[in-house]
Amino acid sequence: MVKYIIFDLGNVLIHIHPELAIKGFEEACGLKRAEIKKFFLSDLHLGFMRGAYSTREFYNTMKDEYSCSLNKSSFRKIWNCVIGEPKEGIKEIIEELKLSYSLAVCSNTDPWHWQKVWCDVPFIKDFKHFFLSFEMNLNKPDSLVFKHLLSIMRVQGQDCIFIDDTPENVKVAKMYGIHGIVASEPYLIRKKLKILKILK
Repeated sequence: MVKYIIFDLGNVLIHIHPELAIKGFEEACGLKRAEIKKFFLSDLHLGFMRGAYSTREFYNTMKDEYSCSLNKSSFRKIWNCVIGEPKEGIKEIIEELKLSYSLAVCSNTDPWHWQKVWCDVPFIKDFKHFFLSFEMNLNKPDSLVFKHLLSIMRVQGQDCIFIDDTPENVKVAKMYGIHGIVASEPYLIRKKLKILKILK
């Protein structure tokens, strides 16, 4: 019996706008767009999301590696441009689900992005559990992510549904018996939850 619905964050609950951060760094630091784009999902970026760097270490490393003179506050402001608005229709899905299920977030994210989400996305307070990469020291699709969340919630895989826009993440979740949904748009999430008789 399904008891928990677990959501990815970026591209599922909220829009993300890496292009805005790229443009911001391009203009503020005089960097080439192609150079900045290479950073995303680089070892440094993945390490920051995995909690391998503090915010100060991340900022200092980025400043040195990319020869950017931005102060920490200005750097963080541009960095946080990645975090966008909630997807249209997702709030209504959350409001329906919270009446009958416990909700969780499982996301590859970093402390700055998460703080912005916590402050700017009101419905995030409706979630009970938060499995954040920088706190777990693990990034999806590491299978230990799903082993950890099942242990913390004290449930079996078959008690959970996991919704993510990345097929590889869902594939790994299914190894633990978790029902997986690959979707990024609220209308499709709703459709698939109706098929599973989670929503009417």
